[in-house]
Amino acid sequence: MLEFSDAAYRFFPAEPSPFLIRTGRALNRHVVLPGKNHHIREIRIEGATEAILEARARGDRLLYVINHPSHSDPQVITEVHRRLGQPSSFMAAYDVFLRSRLNAWCMQKLGHFSIDRESGDRKAMAAAINILSKGEYALNIFPEGNVYLTNDRVTPFLDGTAFIALKARQSLDEARIQIVPISLKFTHLTAPREPVTQRMIQLGADSGYQFAVGSTADPLGSMLGLGQHILRSFLKTHGYEAEMTSPGSSVYEILERFARGLVTGLEESLALPPPKDPSLVDRIRKIRSTIHQIRTAPEGKPTPEMTALARRAILAFRVNGYLTPYLTEHPTIDRYDETVERIAEDFYSQAMPRTGPRRAVARIHPLIDVGAALDDSGGKLRDAVSSLTRGMENAVQSGLHEINRANDAPGATLVHYA
Repeated sequence: MLEFSDAAYRFFPAEPSPFLIRTGRALNRHVVLPGKNHHIREIRIEGATEAILEARARGDRLLYVINHPSHSDPQVITEVHRRLGQPSSFMAAYDVFLRSRLNAWCMQKLGHFSIDRESGDRKAMAAAINILSKGEYALNIFPEGNVYLTNDRVTPFLDGTAFIALKARQSLDEARIQIVPISLKFTHLTAPREPVTQRMIQLGADSGYQFAVGSTADPLGSMLGLGQHILRSFLKTHGYEAEMTSPGSSVYEILERFARGLVTGLEESLALPPPKDPSLVDRIRKIRSTIHQIRTAPEGKPTPEMTALARRAILAFRVNGYLTPYLTEHPTIDRYDETVERIAEDFYSQAMPRTGPRRAVARIHPLIDVGAALDDSGGKLRDAVSSLTRGMENAVQSGLHEINRANDAPGATLVHYA
C-alpha cells in the first residue's frame, strides 16, 4: 500500500525450502489464485518460452522484470514459473514480511527476501546479486516499485533493477545474465456490473456522496463524480479545498497544477535540491524516500511535522495517479473496474477483493543480454543502466499494447456497449 511504514527496517534473507516451495506452488495454483482475492480462472503464457529454456540449458542467469498492475502479480508469476519449471525468488517490500511472524517465515522459506524500497537497501542489493551470481534461482523484480492499478499503462521503471543486473554481470567470469521482460495483463471474463455498482454505492455512502437520480444510465459520469468528490475530501482534509476550483480549466489541468505545487513545497520543506527535470513521479519517489529515512532513523522518532509531510507526500502520490484521462481515453470494462478499485483503495487504504473472474496473460519478450548492453555503452555503467531501464520499460509497454489488440475477453468491451 502507499502508506509509510514507521517500523524500523529489518532485512529478511531468503531461506528457501524445496519442499515448502513445491507445497506453496500447489496451494497457490489450487487455492490462492481461484480465491476471492484474485479470481484468476485462466492464465495464458505467450512469447519467448523456448528462449528461456535455451538460456537455462546454457547456464545463463535469468532476471525477470514485470509490470506491477495489481495485487495478484506475484501469485500469477509464481504459477507461470511453475509451468516453466523455473525455480525463482522474489524481491518483496519489507512491510509484507512485517505482517506477522508466520508470514515472514513463509516468505523466506518460499525463497523470497525483503527490500526497503524507499532507500538504497545495500543488503537487498547484495542478496539479489548473490542470487543471480549463483544461478540456482531466477530473480523476480517489479521495477515500478508499487502497485499502480493501471494495467494498460506502465509507470516509469526505477533504475535499480538494471544496476543489480549489471553489478551481477561484473561479478561473473563467463556465465551470461539475461533480462526477461514480461508484460502482465489482467482482463475480465465477465462484465462485473453488479459488484462494481455495489462497490460504488458503498463508497458513496461511506464518503457522503449522493449519486444523481438515474445515474446508472451514465456509469462513467457517476464514477468520475464519485472520484472527484473523494479527491476533494482528501484535499479539504489537508486544507487545499480551493485548489479544485479553477474556472476554464479541466480537472486534469487543475490536479496537475496542484500536484506540482504540492511537490515543490515538499521539496522546499525537506531542503531537497531543485530537480534538473525529472518526471513528477520521480520527484515524489525522492520525497517519499527522504521522509521514510527520517521517520525510521534509529536516532529519532516521527515528529508531528514529519507526519504532516508524510501525509502530503501520500496525497501527492495519489493525485499523481489521476493526472491522465486513463479511463476516459479508452473506457473498457477492465479500466472502469480498475479505476473504481483504485478509488476504493485510496479511500479505505487497503486492497480490495476482486469483482469477478479474470484471465491473466503473461507475454514473455526476447531476452536482453546484460553483457552486450554494457559493451554497447562502452563499459560505462551509468549509460548501461539508463539504456537497459528504457529497453525493459519499452518492451513491457509494447507487450501490453499487443495483448490488448488481441484481447477477446468481455473486459475489453467498452463500457457503453456493455
